[in-house]
Amino acid sequence: MKKFLLSTAALLLIGSATMAAEITIATGKAGGGYDAASQTLGMRLSQRGHDVSVVNLNGSDEISLALCSGQANVGYMQIDAMYARALDGCSLTPAGIYGVEHAVLLVPNKSKIDELSDFSASTRVLVDTIGSGTELFWRTIVKIETGDQGSNSGWAKAKAVNEPLSSANTLADFRDIDAVLMVRTLDSKDIAKLIDLGWKMVELWDKDINDLKYNGKPLYESSEVKGRTSNGQKFKGYVYAVRSYVVTTTDRAVVDVVRGAF
Repeated sequence: MKKFLLSTAALLLIGSATMAAEITIATGKAGGGYDAASQTLGMRLSQRGHDVSVVNLNGSDEISLALCSGQANVGYMQIDAMYARALDGCSLTPAGIYGVEHAVLLVPNKSKIDELSDFSASTRVLVDTIGSGTELFWRTIVKIETGDQGSNSGWAKAKAVNEPLSSANTLADFRDIDAVLMVRTLDSKDIAKLIDLGWKMVELWDKDINDLKYNGKPLYESSEVKGRTSNGQKFKGYVYAVRSYVVTTTDRAVVDVVRGAF
């Protein structure tokens, strides 16, 4: 856990009129994007006279649980973590936008898989390590498909493989996986690396996923994307937008403090 400390002179400059709040920011692994954003937010809040700590956890799901259990009152997380906690009866408040990544589906060049619906119970899909944003996305869409409003399609029976995404090509060479799911920015080196090695982006689309609403809007927005890697390899396919937010508990004072830092 990292604490932000201000000098006595800085505290005096802030003024006695400021109402200091105790803020604990739950964030991702040290060195990651959430962590960098949390350090910046923590510094801004501490400069405003608040007592700020940052605690590193293992991804959005664990971060959201920390807020709902009272271990933290601010956190960076994917929208599907907020959705999961809402199903548990815990309301969280978005205080700012972190950014948008996309869920993409990739298969080796000679694969007969062209879309998500081609998956079956024998399909093995790499979804990154447990606790990752990709693994959370996979668990969420499977729950949607196998839930009361889902169609229980065969793709939802595919086996999730929890290994680092960096091992994708090796696992495919040994026929240990048939596909890779990634939640990344579209210019991610992880996506470009596989496409440059001959992998192809295929359609990630399902009506039940599209129909799921959270707070009146699609949980994941579907769109078709196309582009080129830096090496000139083309890609095209349907993907889902996965948004991330800086989130607070419903404590109005904390919400106002965090929103005021943006």
